[in-house]
Amino acid sequence: EDAGIQFSHTLEEQIRGQLKAGFQIVDLYEDTNGSGFLHEMGVPTFWATLAKKSAR
Repeated sequence: EDAGIQFSHTLEEQIRGQLKAGFQIVDLYEDTNGSGFLHEMGVPTFWATLAKKSAR
């Protein structure tokens, strides 16, 4: 298959980075790409956080 290689930071790196920067995770959303094997298996390929920075 002529698929390219993709790289991303781990979920741990991304969440930890937000927490270390002083953000509080308020909510999390995940979704699939809408087609293909991962979608058929229900594996999320996208996610987003709602975070807020505490006023100190």
